[in-house]
Amino acid sequence: MTEQLTPHNVLTAEEVLKTEIILNQALIDLLIKKDIITVEELVKGVKEIKRERQAIVNDWDSNMR
Repeated sequence: MTEQLTPHNVLTAEEVLKTEIILNQALIDLLIKKDIITVEELVKGVKEIKRERQAIVNDWDSNMR
């Protein structure tokens, strides 16, 4: 039997996003605290992901012309 959806048991996109942000921050804090990664490695990784995403967007834009 499936549960019926009501306004009380449905999460909004904003609530899901906030939960993801909190979870990610907790994981990052734990990894840094346990010396698994450094803040510098985290920043480097974030910058790399941003570059990769921008390259994908640029490629997509050029293919759409």
